[in-house]
Order: sequence, then C-alpha cells, then structure tokens
Amino acid sequence: MDLLEVLKNGVRPALGCTEPVAVGLATAKAFEVVKGQIEHIEVSVSPNIYKNGMGVGIPGTKEIGLAFAAALGITCGDANLGFEVFRNVDDNSVSKAEKLILARKVKIDLEVNEGNFYIKAIVKTSNGEGICIIRDTHINIVFVSANNKIIFEKQEDNIVSETNVSENLGDVTLIDIRNYVENVPFSDIEFMFEGVKLNMNIAQVGLEEKSGPGLGAAMDALMSEGVMQKDVINQARIMTAAACDARMAGINMPVMSSAGSGNHGITAIIPPTVLCEFMGYDDEKLARTLAFSHLTTAYIKVYTGGLSPVCGCAVAAGIGASASITWALGGNNIQIGGAIKNMVGALAGMVCDGAKGGCAFKLSTASSEAIIQAKLAMANVFINDTDGIVDPVAEQTIKNLGKFCIEGMKSADSEIIHIMMGE
Repeated sequence: MDLLEVLKNGVRPALGCTEPVAVGLATAKAFEVVKGQIEHIEVSVSPNIYKNGMGVGIPGTKEIGLAFAAALGITCGDANLGFEVFRNVDDNSVSKAEKLILARKVKIDLEVNEGNFYIKAIVKTSNGEGICIIRDTHINIVFVSANNKIIFEKQEDNIVSETNVSENLGDVTLIDIRNYVENVPFSDIEFMFEGVKLNMNIAQVGLEEKSGPGLGAAMDALMSEGVMQKDVINQARIMTAAACDARMAGINMPVMSSAGSGNHGITAIIPPTVLCEFMGYDDEKLARTLAFSHLTTAYIKVYTGGLSPVCGCAVAAGIGASASITWALGGNNIQIGGAIKNMVGALAGMVCDGAKGGCAFKLSTASSEAIIQAKLAMANVFINDTDGIVDPVAEQTIKNLGKFCIEGMKSADSEIIHIMMGE
C-alpha cells in the first residue's frame, strides 16, 4: 500500500466548501466543451451533496448555495484547477452569475438513485449541450460529452482504481501507519507544511475579520477576559473555529484538505500544529505528526464513507488529530488506540446537518477534545472496552463507527435532509 499516494491524493488545496466546488467544477467542464450563450443550466446531485451545499458561502462572493456555485462555474470556472475551480472569481463573474440566477436559468435537482456522491451538470447554450458527470469524489470527472458526442468516459475499472486509492487502507493497521510515519523520508512529507501555512493563515483572517458567526473571535475575546483559560487546548479550539468561520463564510482563500475535504483538513491540521508549536517540536516532528493525522483520517473515512450522516470533519478528522497528537507526545500503540477509542466514545453521535457557518462549533469542539483525549490516553485513562460501539481493538472500534455511520444513521440522514428542505 503506497501511503504517500494516499497523502498526495487526499491532501490538496481547496478553495471553498468542496461540495459547491464540485458542482462548479461540473458546470465549468460542461460549459467548456460547448461555449456559447447560456440558455439553461441543470444540475442533479445526490442528497448529501445537496445537504452540504445549501447554506455555505461561495469564495469571493456574498452568496451561498449550489445554484450560485453552478452559475459561477460558468462565469469564471476553470475546470483544469480542480479544487480551485473558483480561483479566478472577480466582481464581473459574480455579476454575471447573479444575472443567470435572476433569469431563472439555473435549476438544482435531487438524484436519489445514483449513490452517495453524484453530480450531473447539463449546460445548454446557443452552441448545443454539454454534459459532465462527477462520481465518488469531488474532482473525479467520469463523463463529458458535447452535443451527444462522448469526449471523455472513464471506464468502471478505472473509476474504482483511481477514486478509491485510500480504500486499500482497509488492509493496513494503525501500527502500519505508525511505522510508515516514523520511517518515511522527511523530504517526502515536507509538503505537509503547505497545509500549516494555508490553514493557519485563514484562521488568522477569521479572527481578524470575525467571519461568519465569529466563533473563533468570540472565544478569543473570552480568553482575553479571563473567562477561558489561555492554554494549548483553547488556542487550538479558537484557531480551528476561526479557520472554519472564514471558510464557511466564503473567504476567498484556500485551505489544505484532508481525505478530500477542506473542513477535515482544518481539524486534521490545526490542533496537531498548535500542540507541536506549544511543545517546541521541530519541523520534522510536526511533518510526521501531520502525516499521521491525515493517514488516520483517511483510514477512518474508508469505513465511515466520504459523505455520511455523522460529521466527519469533527469525528473522523478529530480522531485522526487525536491519534497523531498522542504519537507526538510519545504515546505507545495502546495509548494511541486508547485516544482513538476515547474520541469515538466522546463524539460518535455528532450529526452532519450540512455545511454552513455552524460547522465551526463542531470543529472547535473536536479540536479541543483531540488534545484532551490524547493527554488522557497518555495518562492511561481509557473508555471502557465494553462501552457501546467501543471495542478492545482500535481498528474494530473504527469499523463499528463505520457501521453506525452508514447503516445505523440512514433514517437520520434522510430526516435531516427533509427538515433542511422544509418538508
């Protein structure tokens, strides 16, 4: 199993919430192959894409939602940029997108029969019709056509091999991940520092501008007032919240993703970074800690799924962060597994009710728990192995979490979506 490939596939810059980004990528590609004057844009998405795109800000704009993302993909999207499809957004492209919305030329539909992650964009113009389909992951384009002529179609075998790179992680153990992190050449993982730079920068902007609900800035003020103690746990909580505040508000800055998700990246990167800086660890220790965090997060996502009823940004990435922090603190395999089980016991029931400003509250909770549970594990304080879905073996605990997320929460996910749609 090439764990470096897992890192390089899952740890990439992302501009904006990745579900609207994926919709913008689909419309950008569909438009790219036909051009012309826009007549109509129709986008069909799976329920979880719909859920995660309804209330989140679009980078460089003051708008929210999938319809605007679809329009913006037409007016400024560059499909070659993948996660950064909206990099070239400006006032002119925003104005053009607004006109498409006002002219009722954009339609978003639910598609419930095409799996957990599906986007189909049909763009009709004066030159004809372009179609783009994305499956399984945010930038995995599997079909493109122009005027009924197939331009690109990914065969099913290639879809499996290319989009499920991390699924082979199910064949490894947490000890395998640890051994890799401890022995991989430092030069191979120096790109971890780009994530530190991106995610800490957007956190600082979130603090200064009091973006979105302003949770990070508000907690920072509480710290200044003496209501919250000034310590590494609260510092991680504040910076994580501020980064999410800014990202969900649509600040035009990229973050580094983890397991293909920007908010996962915020949780996977910021708490370990704050902890390592607090402890005075060197760059190599930080890089290895972050690699551990990303790989553990990706491992968990194999079982919990790419989009699930449970908040992966807090639960999966929070567990990854806690495991990596425990390792950084010198934890043994029992303590690392204990931190994972503690986190599952603490956060397993946190639901995902869509991407929006309120995500900052969940991520901030996970970030502080990541450090607390790591420190408790280092003190050999572990949740009981017979408690709920917790198992004596950490890997089985993660598998149990996956069953809970995918099978146990199906009806909850459906009900959440109905509530969000006002039904």
